[in-house]
Amino acid sequence: MGYQQGSICFRTEAEAANALMTQVVPTIDKDGVIHHPVFNGRTWEYQGKTVALTFPQCEYGRYYKLGETAGTQILEATAVLVCTIILIKAIGQIR
Repeated sequence: MGYQQGSICFRTEAEAANALMTQVVPTIDKDGVIHHPVFNGRTWEYQGKTVALTFPQCEYGRYYKLGETAGTQILEATAVLVCTIILIKAIGQIR
């Protein structure tokens, strides 16, 4: 199982959290203090508070398997089409 962040399924929850937190845009408050997420080695913190993230589970490698299946079907259809064209041309030259 993996952890989904957006449309991407990550292998570990840490990878999903890193992908999400690195997309957070830093902000500047009215006093000129910049606020941005900080990784302290284990967890992410924002404005001094630990960020607790949860991600829906997904099947890691599912999209790869779907792509592999689609690619195989396209390759097979192309091979059948090429063989059919060659056979039709061969029959046309015999006549």
